[in-house]
Amino acid sequence: MPTATPTAAPAPISLGVTVMPEWFQCEGIEPVLDRLQSMGATALVTSPYLLEIAAPGEGAREPPPDGEAGAVRPLDRALWGRRETWVRTAPCFEHDPRRYAGLRYQPSPPGALTRSEPRFMDRVIESARARGLTVFLQVMAASPPGYRVQFSSAVQQDQCLGPDGALHPDRVDRNASLASADVRAFGAALLGELAERYPGAAGLRIDWPEYPPYDLRSALFDFSAHGRRELEAQGADPDALASSLLQALERWRAVAEACAPQGAAVVRRGLQDAGWDAWWAPDGPARALWASKRSAVAGLLRHYRRALDGVAGARRRLEPQVFPAPLTHWSGFAWEALTDTADAVGVKLYTMHWPMIARYWARDLIGTAEGPQADTVTQALHAFMDFGGEGLPAQALRYPPPDTPHPVSEEAQAAKLRQAWLDAGPCPVTAYVHSYGPADDVLRRFEGTARAMAAAPGGCRLWINRYGYLSDEKIRRIGEAMRGSAEP
Repeated sequence: MPTATPTAAPAPISLGVTVMPEWFQCEGIEPVLDRLQSMGATALVTSPYLLEIAAPGEGAREPPPDGEAGAVRPLDRALWGRRETWVRTAPCFEHDPRRYAGLRYQPSPPGALTRSEPRFMDRVIESARARGLTVFLQVMAASPPGYRVQFSSAVQQDQCLGPDGALHPDRVDRNASLASADVRAFGAALLGELAERYPGAAGLRIDWPEYPPYDLRSALFDFSAHGRRELEAQGADPDALASSLLQALERWRAVAEACAPQGAAVVRRGLQDAGWDAWWAPDGPARALWASKRSAVAGLLRHYRRALDGVAGARRRLEPQVFPAPLTHWSGFAWEALTDTADAVGVKLYTMHWPMIARYWARDLIGTAEGPQADTVTQALHAFMDFGGEGLPAQALRYPPPDTPHPVSEEAQAAKLRQAWLDAGPCPVTAYVHSYGPADDVLRRFEGTARAMAAAPGGCRLWINRYGYLSDEKIRRIGEAMRGSAEP
């Protein structure tokens, strides 16, 4: 009799969770670790700060507003009794000023919080490691002092500029120019100090080692003095390229406005005829801009790798986390630099952002993010970016409220991951799934990503971002899914 061909066992899921320090402060170290382990997590990442509630309008909003679109998303878990609040931070340890002597950027000074809990992060790391959990520390790649996305002390000389030479203060991110030697010097000093101060941490995760293209204006960075030098190194004339880009931008705006009343397909064809696709292609008229960004990012990654390699003891892992394609093409992420710098790369499937990004690009074309014409242009750009909203009404392509499923298919997420495997080469890819949204939808996206990652060359590596959106129900159901995936 013929024998049945055995089916391959599903790849075991390696699960980590992003837990910012305020949750350990608010809920207690051991209770948080209990919840992580009930989910099946074997790793966590946190950041080197402490947090406290601030008066309304002081510090920064939690959760981050994401350029005001994210104002719809309160936390699932109450942070000292609040699901939306204002917060301020302090470093979780006293920095060694000698490491930063002569640098433009200096670490945040210790505050009352720092002095009241000088070993808080040590206790988090020690408790997690005692349970067999791997711990990473996360900082911003190019936004001194580097602790949280909302804060930046970058001076004007290091700010990113568009082709018009103007600042863009209303953008979502706060990254400075990644080509700035001063930004790199501070980041390297910070990573080296953290690796030495917290030897129990397996490594560092750096967020946004790229130029985040949340809107069209941001995607056209970087024409700062630093960026212009990178452009010149690519053999480009920065003034000529800037002028050509601005002329193209005017054409695209005129086309988008004229075509918007006729539907997304007409907008898409009109932009394509106006040279849009050619300009955004890797080898098109803007190829020097994309190459200049990749060069800046590669330099930053290599600078940070050297800083970590200079710390005594075991190798500290360096794991950048970045946008999916095609956004990484315009953000300038240097996939080719991973081989000699990174131990893994994380691809962020933060799917509530995808329609927001398309809508922000539409806003930069026609001057508004609301109304039927904005919906139409958003739909055209959503398709251009391969975000997978086929069949959805154009007005649904916006930042989803907390009770609304994210407008994305399983195949769209899987396609982003397959592209990342190709781009990353031998470097393992980790998929980051966001916990924001209704429980059914979070489970749908989590399980769909796990199915896609079962075929990943580096194994089924998943991270969940962020703990503050993991309600008790989500924790329970993810734990059940993890246990189910482990059954033969």
